Amino acid sequence: MDKEKEINTYPVFPLSINVLPGAYLPLQIFEPRYLDMVKNSLAREEGFCIALTKNDEKAYTEGLPNLHEVGTYVEIVDFNQLQNGLLGITVKGLNKVKILDRWKQDDELLLAKISKLKEFGEDLSEDPSYKEIWSMLIEISNHPEVKKLNLEIDLKNAINVSYILGSLLPLTPAEKQTMLELENSTEKLDYLNSVIKKLGG
Repeated sequence: MDKEKEINTYPVFPLSINVLPGAYLPLQIFEPRYLDMVKNSLAREEGFCIALTKNDEKAYTEGLPNLHEVGTYVEIVDFNQLQNGLLGITVKGLNKVKILDRWKQDDELLLAKISKLKEFGEDLSEDPSYKEIWSMLIEISNHPEVKKLNLEIDLKNAINVSYILGSLLPLTPAEKQTMLELENSTEKLDYLNSVIKKLGG
């Protein structure tokens, strides 16, 4: 089950892609409000929230972007100037979060009250229902290109296993969002099993 922790204010970065806790996401930053957000995040040594935009007919409601209420708190782990002159950053997903009140700064940067949700993942590594998931993650994580990612994989934590494998498989943003919103280990693993079957695994 999710357990709500303290509520803080963080910037929200609305995107058509998302990132699961434990996974990495490279981004190109070019809008002034987001360049300032990155600068402030690095200066304060704190992160921001990535939220998936909804594919609704209305992109905005009362001037605010239509977003899923569950997102991911991320922190910047790397940044560099790209050949195209843009700022490249890599963020790491740390926490599932719930987005509460939202408002805009004068520069149009979206801010929100964010509740970080603590997820407790039990050890299901010996559960025969999920044997394929563990085998698949172990196999993929031994691939040289995946090893370079230095992912922190905890095979005794079913939440971590589901998020890491979900980030390595070709899931759509909507499928990742479903995984993020599911409340417990078995729901996430059952959903991942159904996605793997659909992928032909």
